[in-house]
Amino acid sequence: MLKRLTLFLLMVMPSGMVYPQGYICEREGARLEYVRKEVMDGSFRWRHVLTVTRSEDTGPLRMIATSSAFLKNNGKPLYKSDVIEHFTVKAGDVSADMGEAMASYVKARVGLNATGSGTLSVLPADMQPGDTLPPVVARTKVGPLTYSVKVWERKVLREETVSVPAGTFRCMVVEEHKVESGPGHHRDVTNLTWYSKGVGYVRHDTFVKGVPDTSEILYSIE
Repeated sequence: MLKRLTLFLLMVMPSGMVYPQGYICEREGARLEYVRKEVMDGSFRWRHVLTVTRSEDTGPLRMIATSSAFLKNNGKPLYKSDVIEHFTVKAGDVSADMGEAMASYVKARVGLNATGSGTLSVLPADMQPGDTLPPVVARTKVGPLTYSVKVWERKVLREETVSVPAGTFRCMVVEEHKVESGPGHHRDVTNLTWYSKGVGYVRHDTFVKGVPDTSEILYSIE
């Protein structure tokens, strides 16, 4: 039977101050399993297993690290290694270095070291429908090749309850426009993502020129 992560309402920091909870899973050792499918025919794209490998308080900040394994339908790895990401939570606001995440993704896919730079991607703890979020730009270099990502038109559309195999969650729905470009690669999509406090994203849909493309949903939390 699928387990559901307990959602805490407040997080108490070592200083004794009470901060709002962020849109991320902070429980070290937690394992979140997602499945992405093609919307057109329901075909399998990948299984995404995200593990919280570190969750540690350092003064007023909480440092979180995750490792994401992407798997084929037969359970074998889709990439050469896992994608490693680092997050900082301050007063409930979740920040991530997009350039660092891109470099880890490239290394996972092609097995080559990459360097990344860019702005922080931020999810405020107090975001509300109608809010706009700062744009994010990043680039990564693999040898002489440079790839870039731009995410803008980031809007909080609504608050919504969504049911997925892992359970039912109260979420903020964020829309954003994302363009990836580089030698031999160009992808222009609109994303809709459902974020739940104490969990992170529970659903992520992509659209190409307004047409539904893929949908990734949370199947379980352990």
